[in-house]
Amino acid sequence: MHVIAVGKAYDPDVHDWPEGCHYNFDQSGHWLTYFYRNPTPSEITSIQSGPAQFGIFVHDPVIFLLHQFGDMPWNDAPYSWRLVSAERRTLPETGQGLHGFLKVALVDTSSGLVAALRALTFSVEFTDRLHGEIQRQTVSPWDPDTHDRVIKRIYERFTTEHLVRYAEILCKGGE
Repeated sequence: MHVIAVGKAYDPDVHDWPEGCHYNFDQSGHWLTYFYRNPTPSEITSIQSGPAQFGIFVHDPVIFLLHQFGDMPWNDAPYSWRLVSAERRTLPETGQGLHGFLKVALVDTSSGLVAALRALTFSVEFTDRLHGEIQRQTVSPWDPDTHDRVIKRIYERFTTEHLVRYAEILCKGGE
């Protein structure tokens, strides 16, 4: 089992990471990974200890997890349950009054090393909404071309700040 730790390789078998943000929910839970080339000290501090905010914007069949840490601008990461490999897929618990537990990593794409790690929770209401949206994806019709078109259309029409304004729910990290 590979352990993710600051200063260690995020994945020793991968040496080239595209920049961006990636959200995933699978058997290991909720993960948000920032892939930045040469992250600044401010970005590292923001991820490690800055105030965190989250939002959900849904445009079927895609969930956009909106997120902001410290002084960093809002960012988004599209998610679709069907894109998770079949052996890693799992259904989230719903209606349990749970706080979703999110693990966050900042990976320096120039080296492949983890620059920052953090764990925090979503509010109960946010978790219920996010888990409910993931559950809905599992029973909705799936077409990869539609999925890709939706993401392309959203990015052509809206900035992340627009998505935050249209978010269905927002919460602060640690609620």
